[in-house]
Amino acid sequence: MKYKEVSDFLVEKLKTENVFIAVRNSPSRLLLEICKKRKKPIIGKHAGTLQELALNLLSSRFQNPTIMTDQERLFIVRKSLKDMKHPLWNSPSYVKLADNRIREFKEHNIQPEKLYKVAERVNPRLKKKIKEAAKLLDIYNNNVLKSEMFDIFSLFEMAKGIKPEHEKIVLFFLPQILPLEIEFLNSLNIPITVFTYKPNTSIFTKLNKENLKLVKNWEVIKVEPSLLANTLSMVPEEIVSGSDITVNSYLGESEGIKKVALTVKALLNKGIPPEKIAVIGRDIQGKELLFYHYFKIYKIPFHLQYEGVPVTAHPVVKKFLREIEKETESYSLPDWCRKLKNFVISHTDEESIIEEIEILQKEIDNLSVKGFIESNSYNPIEFVKFFSLLTENRTYLIKETEPLGVFIGSPEAIPETGAEHIIFFDISNGTYPRAFPFDPDFSYREREEINNLLNISNPLLEALPGREKLIMYEFQTFFNSIAHHPESIHFFYDKTKGESIFVSIVEKVSKVNKMEKSLITKKSEGILKVYRREKRPENLLELGVDGWLKKLQGEKSYNFIFKPEFIRKFLPQEISVTDILSYMDCPADFLFSKLLNCTFSKTTEIIEGEIYHQFINRAYFNKKKAEDIFEEVFSEITEKYEDEVIFYIKPFIKENALKFIKQFKPELEIVEQEKPIKIKFKNFTFSGRIDWLEISSDREKVKIVDFKRGNVKNREYLPGNKKSFQIILYGLALFNNGDVFKTINKLPNIKFSFVSIPKFHPESDRGIEEFTAKEYEKEIKKSLTWIGVTIKLIKAGFFPPLEIKPQKKNIVRLVVKRNDSYEFFTTEEDLKHFTETVRKIFRKIELKLWKY
Repeated sequence: MKYKEVSDFLVEKLKTENVFIAVRNSPSRLLLEICKKRKKPIIGKHAGTLQELALNLLSSRFQNPTIMTDQERLFIVRKSLKDMKHPLWNSPSYVKLADNRIREFKEHNIQPEKLYKVAERVNPRLKKKIKEAAKLLDIYNNNVLKSEMFDIFSLFEMAKGIKPEHEKIVLFFLPQILPLEIEFLNSLNIPITVFTYKPNTSIFTKLNKENLKLVKNWEVIKVEPSLLANTLSMVPEEIVSGSDITVNSYLGESEGIKKVALTVKALLNKGIPPEKIAVIGRDIQGKELLFYHYFKIYKIPFHLQYEGVPVTAHPVVKKFLREIEKETESYSLPDWCRKLKNFVISHTDEESIIEEIEILQKEIDNLSVKGFIESNSYNPIEFVKFFSLLTENRTYLIKETEPLGVFIGSPEAIPETGAEHIIFFDISNGTYPRAFPFDPDFSYREREEINNLLNISNPLLEALPGREKLIMYEFQTFFNSIAHHPESIHFFYDKTKGESIFVSIVEKVSKVNKMEKSLITKKSEGILKVYRREKRPENLLELGVDGWLKKLQGEKSYNFIFKPEFIRKFLPQEISVTDILSYMDCPADFLFSKLLNCTFSKTTEIIEGEIYHQFINRAYFNKKKAEDIFEEVFSEITEKYEDEVIFYIKPFIKENALKFIKQFKPELEIVEQEKPIKIKFKNFTFSGRIDWLEISSDREKVKIVDFKRGNVKNREYLPGNKKSFQIILYGLALFNNGDVFKTINKLPNIKFSFVSIPKFHPESDRGIEEFTAKEYEKEIKKSLTWIGVTIKLIKAGFFPPLEIKPQKKNIVRLVVKRNDSYEFFTTEEDLKHFTETVRKIFRKIELKLWKY
């Protein structure tokens, strides 16, 4: 059977038999298409999810049975952890981890008794952990019974054996059928038919083959996959065609989603109906506002799989969380929810967000009455920690969403959409297949041992999934998403992460249209032509590239190392400390941006930072109204900036800036802003500018502040690490005419402070990272040593495309026309060589500077 024949087949089945069509997401495009062809409604009575089927069966025994929400389940898990006196019962992140483990056990029919038996056959350390997992599962089961609600697992258990009114159940392309679902369906004693794509011999369909082994008594209808999907293999035998495939790249989510929207708009302009287009990604949740924003700009009708935007993204909810930072009182969780509800009602008239918050408050009240939420009081910081549990998977609806608009959702939903034009967003990134989930309690070796003792012969039955199962799921999902003969496929990947293995394989088996890229300067373009062997070297710069390439053996690597006398011709008279930091991020980046004068486009994040800095500089000690100054600054900086996102987030930037101006107060008597300084390092001079400088009237105390637009609670801001270099140099340069070596041994009482403008609060340290010079003499010397290393490497003509301090990221991004980029990768062998070289230089300079 072909994919296009499936809906007609189901329409005929509904005419002649009393069947129930089960899908993963309801309502789906498939069901809407069947309704359209039959001219009769089927959703509810004849079609829906397996959960909805189980609920319908239970309605014959219970009055209005409902499934508990994510919040209700998470707080029951939390109560279960507390009942067993687990030390992390009050940690939201651990509650979610425990919830996920309970889900794995329940979905695979693993009861506490089984786990207790396994615990007796392992070493004492693992025995303790398995017994704790069994105990948690046991307590959770009892608490669900006490709650008088159904979780998704007890729903299937309670519905087992209840005779449905239907004669047959048809499962439509479920990516994976869970053991709990299989047991439930088998208990109904009626014929089961499952639609699936015909598997091939590659890893892409291994999950499908393993799944079919578990349902031998079911009727299986194998649908012929597309030629492209069927040819997918790690070692393809041939090049195939059939779908128009393009690969594009982006820098940052905002740019990526904008490019996706423009691609969708181009398809619509060709006359393609919106319901035939789908945008899919693994991490769409959390980015709904950006999709909503760009699709609204380009007037694109759309339908979100997740039925709205996360509650946490609503401006009023964000404002509430900022406002309560001023609170000194503590409240119970139900009382905090009531305060949130009242705040939302008083600040917006949007029915969807008000309704969602009211439902949340009622659920929390109900859990409190039943004893699943304690009556303890929580201060604002503690409440904010709990907010992730309170709002898990909670969304408010967007009015503009349309059932037959462009679909935006997960790859699992693609077979149900019938979309003929597929746009892959983040699943094209080099991070996919996804990294395996972190589990602090069970290593993969321990998981395998437990699975072996449970006599699990099929990886799909693993309650604690191993690597093989997780890989199989990702490959099968990708296969299913392109197996229905789409006319066009568009891959978008983040340049900082590279292409995923899926994109690489598609490029090997099919003809792919990759976007052409050209550098913005003639010097840079010449270098790349020499690298690609498209021209002979014509100048010293190109000869340097050519000479280095000739030394390479094996895998090609794009590294730039030049003669020192040549580099001296390009070095400017003065280098800023920011330039040094740029070199530390990526030497090749520094070469192109500073020495070859490539023009880099500014990101929304850079523009936001400029607005904050300019506003603070102008607004402090200015009698003019702060709001008016902000509007002037915003208008000037964004005058020639084309990306609409900066205007969309303007209210948030404005609120952050105005709040900061009111709350941030100097500690010392003398204040200077944007103070220019010169820094002498041996025979080298740097320039710099201090954001905010405070000095006591007796000149004994100094405070240097560096304003940041993001989070500063990061180890890179600690003394001796990369992001602290700049502020340390500025502090030392204030004394002895900027000679840092004349200052280092005296170490005056300098206080260094990184301040996050959006997160700053005078009574909290969440938006502040600070330290004093006296406490960190060794780390400050380390910072100066790195500066020495950097200078030596620049003068030596050392410009490889990787970070000096070895990091996983060894990619340089060169901004080019149309905001595309050209990427340079280093081999692992090169990375190891450069790492060893830099460490030797560091040690040599360290000994020379400090003589230890």
